[in-house]
Amino acid sequence: MNRTDVLGQSREADVEERLKRLLAEIIGDHALIAGISGDTDIVHDLGLDSIQMINFLLRLEDEFDVELDFEDLTLDQVGSLRELGRFVLAEAGRPS
Repeated sequence: MNRTDVLGQSREADVEERLKRLLAEIIGDHALIAGISGDTDIVHDLGLDSIQMINFLLRLEDEFDVELDFEDLTLDQVGSLRELGRFVLAEAGRPS
């Protein structure tokens, strides 16, 4: 594994941890953090309703200083925690 892979995995892990914390805050259960994995489906496994999802995405924008295009956002991009983390990293890397 080269340095870039290690840094990339480290960044993904950091983003996933920050996403877990945000989800726990939105749901109101900090004990939930331990039960969330990269494969956790945010909608189906955690049961976020539409208001919680909107609040989560708005908080995500603030947390990562990204601007999401809600018109083009799909469930595939926010399905699992891992996919959402990758999506956030890609968005953070885009020029404003």
